[in-house]
Parts: sequence; C-alpha cells; structure tokens
Amino acid sequence: MSFFYVYLACATALSWLAPHDQTPERFKTCVAVGSAAHGDGADVNLVVALSFTESRFNMGAISSAGAYGPLQVKPVFHCPDKKLEGCDLITAGLQALRKYRKKYGRWSEALCHWNSGNTCYRRSRLFARIVLKRRRALSRSHGDIDDG
Repeated sequence: MSFFYVYLACATALSWLAPHDQTPERFKTCVAVGSAAHGDGADVNLVVALSFTESRFNMGAISSAGAYGPLQVKPVFHCPDKKLEGCDLITAGLQALRKYRKKYGRWSEALCHWNSGNTCYRRSRLFARIVLKRRRALSRSHGDIDDG
C-alpha cells in the first residue's frame, strides 16, 4: 500500500461531496488522515470513510458536543492532558479508534461506541452502518491495491 492508494481513496470520497465542497483544503485533509492511517497500520478505507462521515474532511470542524477536527475527537477523552491545545487531532483519533476496536471487537460495535460513548443507541448503530457502507464503497472503487 502506498500514497497512491490514499490518493485514490481520497479522490473517490471527495467525489461524494457537492462540487462546491470539493476544495483543495478538504483533499489535503483527507490525504493527511489517510496517510496517518496508513502510517499507523490502520484500515485506510475505514478511516477515510469515518472522516468523511464525521466532518466531510473539514480540519476546522467543531461539533456542538465539543468534538474537533476531521475525526471529531473530544479532547477531554482523547488528547494529552485532556486539552485541545497541542493535541494532534488525527493521531488522537487514530489512537481512540484503535482503543474502541480493541474494547468492542467488531467494527460495527466500535464505531457505534465511537459515536455514542458507553451506550449504543439506534442513531449510533445507523452511524456505524453508514461508515461501514462507505468503507465498502471505497474498497470496491479501487480495490485493495498493493503496489509495493
């Protein structure tokens, strides 16, 4: 797997956005997220699908629940010193995702808890299904290319 694979995943995911939202900044954010996932040994398609679902690759995204960045990380739970300042939101998101996967096993459960916390609600189960559906779409669009 290589940068080419990340590039294809991001090009595909950005095509899901309305044309006026397909900005160079969003592509750059997607590539940063995908490259970090690749470097971390994470599933690039899953992390790209999660970032698309959470923020549409908006590095400056802030939710009403206090989540930040392209992966919508809550600093109080996932950043050093529980503070936004100095927190690499992509790295913190990847670490949190790994923690949820280890704790809950299946991706459907891990993503549900990622979205809702300790209790999975109907809305969070739907969120998990949407992320996994987008992950499958990315996998189908460019396959699991390993060019090196």
